[in-house]
Amino acid sequence: MSYEEVHQAILRLAEEMVARAQPKLPSERELAARLSASRTTVRRALADLEDRGMIRRVQGRAGGAFLNGVDTCKGPEQVTVMGSGRKVQRSLNRVSSVPDMLKSQGFTTGTRVIAASLEPAPAPVARFLHLAGTELVASILRVRFADGDSLSLERMYVSSRRFPALIESNLEGSMYQLFETRFGVTVGQVEEMIEAAAAPPQVAALLGLSDGDPLLKLTRMAFDSDGTPFEYSIDLFRSDRTRLTVQTSNPAGRVRSTTARSSGLEAC
Repeated sequence: MSYEEVHQAILRLAEEMVARAQPKLPSERELAARLSASRTTVRRALADLEDRGMIRRVQGRAGGAFLNGVDTCKGPEQVTVMGSGRKVQRSLNRVSSVPDMLKSQGFTTGTRVIAASLEPAPAPVARFLHLAGTELVASILRVRFADGDSLSLERMYVSSRRFPALIESNLEGSMYQLFETRFGVTVGQVEEMIEAAAAPPQVAALLGLSDGDPLLKLTRMAFDSDGTPFEYSIDLFRSDRTRLTVQTSNPAGRVRSTTARSSGLEAC
């Protein structure tokens, strides 16, 4: 990733955090991991923001990069509504990987693999993938980032027999691209169920949220080009950072673009 891309991503992240009255940026190491950049590049971008008076950097154990002009003593009614900045648009009309979706909208993308293992399939997964009782699935848990801020937590299940040694691969990019290039499996159709959810403690910690913060839960079932089911995933998107869009046609043949809303919250 170029210096300019990293600089713009950190600048957008800083603006979002100011709006949420969050004074401290992630560490250099964390930003480098989220942005898939070197620490040298991140350090250079932070130095520029410091020169411009946007942040101050404090040395020591409790130090780090702090945003200037953030009043952490504001009451809840004085703080800008969380997620008031630019949202990620997720279309329900087409299948697109998260990295491709983010890049097309001008976001920088990053991924952290939390866990990857072989394990017995949960009952809904085994039924959908038509697995025998003793078959294992590859279970992959990842956090996705947009402009260095958390976007979603993904749990993917696929057959370990159909995708051998998958967990030994580089799992930070597009899984659909990996399935196609390494295993010759392409997506033919995807079905998704969308529900409102609240962040339990473990999920909140991974996404940098508070317990009970609103999420959008997407249960995704994917079929290959032959109609055979091959993926069962559960994605938890931050509802303050994402918006669902869908196009529908009326009987007269006109196409209307709409934005999905749920319980007054803009959806992912």
